[in-house]
Amino acid sequence: MVKYYTPQVEPLKNGKFKYSIRYIDPSFVGVHKSSTTITKNTAHARNLAEIKVKNAIKEKLSIQSVKQITIDKLIEKLKDNLEQQGLAIKTLNSYSSTLDIISKDFKEKLLSSINTTELNLYLNDLLYKRDLSNGSVKIYFLQLRKIFEYALQFGYAKKDPTLKVKINYKNERAKKQNRVENWYLTDKELNTVFNYCLEKKREDYYHLFKWLYLTGMRVGEATALLIKNVSQDPKTKLWYATISGTLVHVKGKGEIRQEFTKTASSHRTIALPQEAVEIYKECSKNRDKNDYLFRNKFWGHKYSKLNNPFSISTISHFLEVFVAKNKWKKQITSHIFRHTHVSKLAEEGYPLSLITDRVGHSNSEITRKIYLHITKKEHLEFDKSMQNFK
Repeated sequence: MVKYYTPQVEPLKNGKFKYSIRYIDPSFVGVHKSSTTITKNTAHARNLAEIKVKNAIKEKLSIQSVKQITIDKLIEKLKDNLEQQGLAIKTLNSYSSTLDIISKDFKEKLLSSINTTELNLYLNDLLYKRDLSNGSVKIYFLQLRKIFEYALQFGYAKKDPTLKVKINYKNERAKKQNRVENWYLTDKELNTVFNYCLEKKREDYYHLFKWLYLTGMRVGEATALLIKNVSQDPKTKLWYATISGTLVHVKGKGEIRQEFTKTASSHRTIALPQEAVEIYKECSKNRDKNDYLFRNKFWGHKYSKLNNPFSISTISHFLEVFVAKNKWKKQITSHIFRHTHVSKLAEEGYPLSLITDRVGHSNSEITRKIYLHITKKEHLEFDKSMQNFK
């Protein structure tokens, strides 16, 4: 509890007066003093000054009563806490990458010194100086909110400056309108990628990319497939792949199979087209049922027991080199084969509900937009053909 001493009023050389209150609080050692200036030494002026000084003292004490910590130290504590929660490795990696950048940007700045204005400026710089997308900046904002929620929970902050943050998002309307056709490959583009893999004698990439296109799997799902996850139904003679895990990168250990999928709807069993079955037969020759189906023939990690799993970084690098050498304007990642699968099924006239079930999307805006974009083109062709209907 704060103990206040008798206020003191001292005349100043400029004709005004200095109104001071000394006080003691158990949260720190010694006697402290807070002051303000008044123009007249009247009872009314002294009453107003007392209110002002005591409010200032309370504000100061509220800051000093929290445990002082720098943002980088708090982020380390938050990351440890997230890991203890048992979150998926991929989720932890995603959180950590953004939190590490925030830690580097704010360095050893005291958490208690951060205010809403500084956060507004930071997010604005991410948007317009670093040229990040609206979606990326929203992720940064959510991580900042997570930092202050943790700080409040464990006594490192008294208030959350993120609550009044206002982000001046970019106008990305034109970007969104022109983007849908860049989400998938045309037949010609698809064959260009496949032929490039074969020209480079990278049958491993050829099989993986073709599988992604034929099945619509996420790259982590396909690279995590074990040979035993693919089988033929003895009654129907149809082939199926069971998707029950995903491959994630763990620092110091390389690629590890996570024994669950991205979402509950991602855990699924899908029918395989004949071309995918041929890929399976080729890749599983003389192999153990517990091996990965897809292997990087030039890379392996000392911790891996399942024959050289692919890593997302090596796949991304291979595609980046392909784009650069072919001077493509369309930037592609492994995810584009999944989107191309969606576009082809839409062209074939399969309903959206069946497509979302197949690719393991309970609710995907991207899948829906690709579907509507493709079917809209099909409807336009139909409308044109109707002109000659008699």
